[in-house]
Amino acid sequence: MRPTLCLLLMLCLAPVLAAKKPVQDCKVKFAFVYVDRLDNTNRGLQGKQLKQVEDKLSNYGDVCYTADENAADYVFFVHTKPAVYHGTRTTSSTSTNSAPVSGTVTDENGDTSTVNGTVDTTTTTTSSVPYEVDYSVFILNIMVPHPKKGSTEKTFTILRTFDQKGLYNTMYGIGYGKGKNPIVNVIDAAAKWLHENNLGK
Repeated sequence: MRPTLCLLLMLCLAPVLAAKKPVQDCKVKFAFVYVDRLDNTNRGLQGKQLKQVEDKLSNYGDVCYTADENAADYVFFVHTKPAVYHGTRTTSSTSTNSAPVSGTVTDENGDTSTVNGTVDTTTTTTSSVPYEVDYSVFILNIMVPHPKKGSTEKTFTILRTFDQKGLYNTMYGIGYGKGKNPIVNVIDAAAKWLHENNLGK
């Protein structure tokens, strides 16, 4: 019994041990700047959002976030543009009507019987109603900083652009899908691209 239990534990733990996260060696560092819909500029990641981004980055190992823009190889610059989702919502309604019924029934032998009662009829009506939802598209530019000689100012060029719709589904009032955390997910897409293209090697 014990050898079988040990074997089962080893088989169950093997995938967990094999799926070890890569070591963070930070070959590429990025800073973060976000300009929201009201043109407010926000620098850096904080709190829950920072933790979520660091969890995503742990899959890559060589791409890291830094709060120090001067130490960054790239700047992930996120801004939004408005968008509208056009869809249809299907609604259905059911109504039940009762109608009186009376009659006489005659069987094969000529015997008769009188029937009195009601008959219920149910009608279901389905209709599609158009609706609109305003949302934002989150656009991330990977910006390459170019320091100016003899100055603290920098110029930037765009290396690559990504986007993530801030639109998501709900089930029982709970949101799900990539649009639920659009900033975290668009950062993840950009970090994955940097990792896969080996820009830090």
